[in-house]
Amino acid sequence: MHGEIVPYYQPIVNGDTGGLYGVEVLARWKHPKSGFIPPDVFIPIAERSGLIIPLTKGLMAKVVNQLKPLLPKLPDGFHIGVNISARHINAPSFIGDCRVFGKGFQGKEVKLVLEVTEREPLIDNPHLVENLNTLHNAGFVIALDDFGTGYSNLLMLSVLPAKELKIDRSFVSGSHRSEKDAALVEAMLLVARRLQLRVVAEGVELSEQALQLTQWNPDIVLQGMLLGMPMPQQRWLVEVLGEPDAAAKI
Repeated sequence: MHGEIVPYYQPIVNGDTGGLYGVEVLARWKHPKSGFIPPDVFIPIAERSGLIIPLTKGLMAKVVNQLKPLLPKLPDGFHIGVNISARHINAPSFIGDCRVFGKGFQGKEVKLVLEVTEREPLIDNPHLVENLNTLHNAGFVIALDDFGTGYSNLLMLSVLPAKELKIDRSFVSGSHRSEKDAALVEAMLLVARRLQLRVVAEGVELSEQALQLTQWNPDIVLQGMLLGMPMPQQRWLVEVLGEPDAAAKI
């Protein structure tokens, strides 16, 4: 995988205005012979083997190199989300890795979001919770990714310093046609509102879904194919930032 993992950027937009809110950084493996390897194939392997840590550190470095020259063009408060595994959070290098990532964006008011994946238990490890609290106090935004799946539960909302909740696409996809899914999404939105959490709805693919979600919560943030697909830096510059010549200047 050395040097073959590249960042793709998926735009995230404000539900009420449609304005650009930020991006989620997604790892893509471009194999020289096999082409692109699906992330649901290589990410679990990387997590089990421990390779997820150097993979994430390398991805962070590439994101800094690609986005730092663009900081003057990004709106204040621009969110940059990176997925972080439980194994990495518990590693001795984790806080240092994140601080190095943060220093790469000094001089611009951006929000660096650590999207905590919940494929492994989180709250059973006090050291892990302590590390997330340290970074929260240092200005990083802690987000619970794919909420409602994996090991996620309501207890995590009281134990972890989360400021953002990402509703999994499996709930969003059926919310406009299934009363049960709609009720579950509304319940998540109510909990988030009471806890003053920002909500990101993942997997928004239809205008009906976007309309319903914004009716339930005008402050919701939307992510999905309807708003923009994951794309490499050069394409993102053109399609999202409207900078056709920016890639040539970097």
